[in-house]
Amino acid sequence: MSDPATRTGSQWATSSGDAWAELWEHTDRGLEGFSSHLLSAILAASPEGSFRAFDVGCGPGSTSIALADSRPDASIVACDISPALVRVAKDRTADRSNIEVVHGDAEVAAAELGPFDLIFSRHGVMFFPDPVRAFRSFRAATRPGASIVFSCFQDWLANPWASELASAAAGKSVPPPGRQPSGFAFADPAYVAELLVASGWTEPRHSGVSFNYVVGSVDSAMSFLTRIGPASAVLSSLPDDEREEARNRMRQVLEGRLDGGSVSFPAAAWIWSAKAGAP
Repeated sequence: MSDPATRTGSQWATSSGDAWAELWEHTDRGLEGFSSHLLSAILAASPEGSFRAFDVGCGPGSTSIALADSRPDASIVACDISPALVRVAKDRTADRSNIEVVHGDAEVAAAELGPFDLIFSRHGVMFFPDPVRAFRSFRAATRPGASIVFSCFQDWLANPWASELASAAAGKSVPPPGRQPSGFAFADPAYVAELLVASGWTEPRHSGVSFNYVVGSVDSAMSFLTRIGPASAVLSSLPDDEREEARNRMRQVLEGRLDGGSVSFPAAAWIWSAKAGAP
């Protein structure tokens, strides 16, 4: 049996993507304390003057919109494998001439629509079955001197919104998902640095960001986290007659994290940057 905390490309294109598209505002709220740090890193890596950028796994388009607002001279291609998320991103960017939203495999789209001066992603690069091939494809789709900037979650235990809730749903400790495609596949910095160098990127650097993952009221958090994230995957893997008890355990965890009317968890992510090496 596959680890329920992982996500495959086919799941993102169907059930997972549909849920994330429906609940994208909850996701953006949870990452609100982090997103400004990622944008700052993207802007620092952006070339002077007009440039072309590619957003890997753009989701609802939030990072592309933030970059377009800060750099109106950027021409951005935002790509996602989920038709539902692409529809959301297209609706949100319909009045923006400098953002093109495309549906498809990011490796293929980058090759077809490049070259680019910047590749970026908010938590969208950890789901490729062959990450070296993916990063090599993005490298091949860039111009000389291009940069890549992306974010990913740090250690499983440093993100109790995932680890604590998944273990509550399972009724036992759930181990880290490992390096198979999932939100925590890139938790180990040494591993990510190896991937980048092996795929033709140079000067890999990372910095850590700690933030509060805020998910609203207990009821709102239950509605959100029973459908999205590692706990939701554990929940869906349980027999029907065990799910109600699992939900009750999750609710107890959420109630314990309630602070001032809103559920908040500590969270931690990495922000990576690298330069395109010689072809």
